[in-house]
Amino acid sequence: MIISPILDRKSNKPLYIQLYEYIKTEITTGLLKPHSKLPSIREASSTLNLSKTTIESAYSQLVAEGYIDNVPKKGFFICDLSEYNFDNIEPSPKHTVQHYKEIQYLNEGVDRDSFDISIWRRLYNKAITDPETNIYNSCSPQGEEFLREEISNFVNTMRGGKTVPRQVVVGAGVQYLLGILIGIIKNKYDTVAVEKPGFNKAKFVFEDYNFKIRHIAVNDSGFPVSELRKSDAKVVYISPSHQYPLGTIMPVNKRMELLDWAYKNKGLIIEDDYDGMIRYGGMPIPSLQGLDKNDCVVYLGSFSKTLLPSLRISYMIIPKKLLPIYVEIKNRYTQSTSKIDQMVLAHFMNEGHMVKHLRRIKRIYKKKNSSLTECLKNTFKDKIEINSSDSGLHIVCSAKTNKDNQQIKEDAKKFRILLNMIHRNDSKLMFSLNYSGINLERIQDFTNLLGKVLYE
Repeated sequence: MIISPILDRKSNKPLYIQLYEYIKTEITTGLLKPHSKLPSIREASSTLNLSKTTIESAYSQLVAEGYIDNVPKKGFFICDLSEYNFDNIEPSPKHTVQHYKEIQYLNEGVDRDSFDISIWRRLYNKAITDPETNIYNSCSPQGEEFLREEISNFVNTMRGGKTVPRQVVVGAGVQYLLGILIGIIKNKYDTVAVEKPGFNKAKFVFEDYNFKIRHIAVNDSGFPVSELRKSDAKVVYISPSHQYPLGTIMPVNKRMELLDWAYKNKGLIIEDDYDGMIRYGGMPIPSLQGLDKNDCVVYLGSFSKTLLPSLRISYMIIPKKLLPIYVEIKNRYTQSTSKIDQMVLAHFMNEGHMVKHLRRIKRIYKKKNSSLTECLKNTFKDKIEINSSDSGLHIVCSAKTNKDNQQIKEDAKKFRILLNMIHRNDSKLMFSLNYSGINLERIQDFTNLLGKVLYE
């Protein structure tokens, strides 16, 4: 048998790969018949003017994938693959390969002037050169002790918490931490109540672990604990300091009512402190965790909004009564965040930069908040009503529009506006709108684009 491939010796693709692909194609298209013998390595080397190593490498790959068989002292033979249909298998033309990029929304992310890169760079160098960091060893499954100490102090000081470092678990995102929590509580609980509307990505985690979901509708007065009492749920996932997406704040009497429910029902409250630090009118509302006297609250926090989304460091504070179970299972989970990033963040907090950073972003985002709400009022008059805008990094609006929901979604994507539809009532659409990533000088331009999304 003679094989006569056309090889491109100037190509970046190795010659043995070109030869391997040629022979494989000849086999799958039926041009090389089953049981026929290939030229020996020496013969092919001489005929094709290729090194024996090149021929041997191509043949070896074909043997490994089952296209040819190496019979000792006899040679290489085509395998019988006639029962398999290769006729319709064609390589995709190169011009059809597309690389899709994630949409960079105009209003997503954080303000570029809010984060001091020079401080982070200095602390990064400090972390990797500090022998205490021990960058040559792996991370603690629970999170580095230095960072857990700083997080504990931060929550106690800034959020009115009552926690110690051994209660803190560090991980890359709330969903990852919820997976750990479910591993702790799954033998005792199987039903969770969630806010409607609420943070769907948390709900999805519980669904993935086969929890039964009970939706509790959030009304004008906030979260109705009375409805929770009627349900069979013993776990509730809630964001009391800044409800997502409605932006409401749970008053202290409702907080005490919720804590009372947890105590009397031997239940568990999962407090997601979403945007709880960013409030423009008065001081941040103290956390449920700090009010809890019966060890019933799991507290979730994140640095994605306050620092950088790309940092991907979140944390969970476990009630002390659940710690023995966590200690038993914690080595099942590999730490999902960089040890170096954890140590940089710990230094950042320890040196007082976090407090200064929070003051800075409140100034920046308060300006954006005021500018956006003013632009919306001036541009749309009574066509858009602002329902909530006094805290966090998003506002909630109701727009009078006859435009179809699907078309609004498509146009929002086209104009790169991240818009979360909450509900539709006849010609009135309620939606939340993040504003942290909008350039302050471009807010009017952004508002004009929003008008195209909603009305054109």
